[in-house]
Amino acid sequence: MNLYLQKKHIIPIYLCFSGLGSIVQPMLLMGCTIALFDIDKSGVSAAYLEPARLLGISCTGLLGVFFIKFFSSYNTIVKYILLLTLCTLLGFLLYNEVNIRSAAIAIWALSCLFSMIHPISITCINTQIETAEKPFFFSTCQIFSQGLNILAPKLANILLANFGFKSLLLFCILINILRILVWKQLDAIKVATKEERMQKYGMLTGFKEIVQNPGLLWMISFRIISHIGIVAYTISLPIIAAEIANGNSQIHAQLFSHNMSINNLAFIVSGIWGSWQLKRNPKLIIYFFNISPMLIVLAAIIAFYARQPLYLQITALFYGAGLYFFRTATSTIAQALTKKNKLAYAILAGDGTVKFFAYGISYLMPLWVVLPPIWGIAHPFVGCILCSLLSLRIAKPIVKMYLSSLRKENSVK
Repeated sequence: MNLYLQKKHIIPIYLCFSGLGSIVQPMLLMGCTIALFDIDKSGVSAAYLEPARLLGISCTGLLGVFFIKFFSSYNTIVKYILLLTLCTLLGFLLYNEVNIRSAAIAIWALSCLFSMIHPISITCINTQIETAEKPFFFSTCQIFSQGLNILAPKLANILLANFGFKSLLLFCILINILRILVWKQLDAIKVATKEERMQKYGMLTGFKEIVQNPGLLWMISFRIISHIGIVAYTISLPIIAAEIANGNSQIHAQLFSHNMSINNLAFIVSGIWGSWQLKRNPKLIIYFFNISPMLIVLAAIIAFYARQPLYLQITALFYGAGLYFFRTATSTIAQALTKKNKLAYAILAGDGTVKFFAYGISYLMPLWVVLPPIWGIAHPFVGCILCSLLSLRIAKPIVKMYLSSLRKENSVK
């Protein structure tokens, strides 16, 4: 199989693999949120699932590097992680009880496993993409990953209402089996990433790469600051939805599923526009840094004042669009500023660091939401607005370093 055929087949298969993976977590999160609302009508218990997810991602920094050091190839690592994911879902199914402890442990474990697959698979596919095509590819990848997420919350709601929580878990198990089969089709990656697979580094390589690289250090700072705004929305959503539902489980489930679907729809619509623009001019990626904080600020402000379903849905539109610009900008520029042979290490360390700080903030967020407001606005949203404005300032040196790296690469060619 020549290089052209490898590129032609690997990219669509990878997009399918990534898309299937994006279904499981939101469906399980949706199911656990609705199940916990039946136990705690305030929505506070369900709000603690997001900190569990963030803690899982923060643990990948060292665990992911352990997998890379222990196994001989990226393909082997992904296969073992997929098998561990399957075992986790089966264990949750056999446990046969949904409470805050079991739900949090399951969300934590799956977040940890899914977060390890992402950088390793991205490292594999990164060698297949030309530099000029990467902004468009990463944008398209984000869209495809979110595409099925429009249906995921609705499907989770239907399965829960008609067949119960076990049916949702069985569906997630089926999706994971499909991912294993899809990954088997990516054998061509073994050839494409032969050199990268043979290089092994220390446990702290990713952290050292970030500290020694000013561009990555600024990027991590930008992500940490921006995540305060993102976490303010995701943590508060179950509590706000519970207030609007006023104890009605059916209304709460509908509100939560509608908002997740609208969020993903806004992500995709923004992504289609963004991909089209990036295809025409890849350098437009630098403006995404400015767009994302402003949209997330609008979402946070509207979310706090939302006491009707319509306003909550408008919030989801702004948040989904802001999330697209944030993820596309950070993923595209971060890989451009990172050495290719250390990309997986840097992603694992970066995700772990950012989510560790986000976990600390998110753990206190449910307590802050119910405190008396400052200037008529809840504490988390005040912090969101201030941090988003700060992130706009941090974006400037990142953009300069990215443009400088492009000029250097073009001069070498």
